[in-house]
Amino acid sequence: MLSLIKILASFFSFLLVLFSISTILTITSNLPVGLNAAISLALALLSGWFSWQLTSGQRAGKSIAIVSGASIVGGIFFTLVFLGSMVIIKDTSQGPLIGIFIATPLGVILGAIGGYQYATSKI
Repeated sequence: MLSLIKILASFFSFLLVLFSISTILTITSNLPVGLNAAISLALALLSGWFSWQLTSGQRAGKSIAIVSGASIVGGIFFTLVFLGSMVIIKDTSQGPLIGIFIATPLGVILGAIGGYQYATSKI
C-alpha cells in the first residue's frame, strides 16, 4: 500500500507542477516553447523526485527541499485559485489573474518556508 501512495504522490506533484509552471510561463513570458517545456519539465521532475523521497522517509538537501516545497505549494495555490475561479465565477476575467499574481507568490513563499523547516528539522 505504501508503494501505491508513493507513486500517486509523486505523480500528482509532477503533474501539478508541470501544469502550473507551464501555464504561468506561457501567460506571463515570451519564452520559446521548447525552453518553456524544458523549465517546466525540470521543475516537475525535481518535485516528483522530492515527493518520492518525502514519502519514503528519506532526507533531502536544503536547496532541493526549498525549491520543491515552493513549486509544489505554489502549484497547489495556483491550481486552486486559477481553475477554481473559472469554475465558480464563469463571467469574470480577474479570477485567473488573482491566481497568477497573488495566490501563486503567496504559495511559493509559504512552500519555501515549509521546505526549509522540513530540511532543518531534526526528526
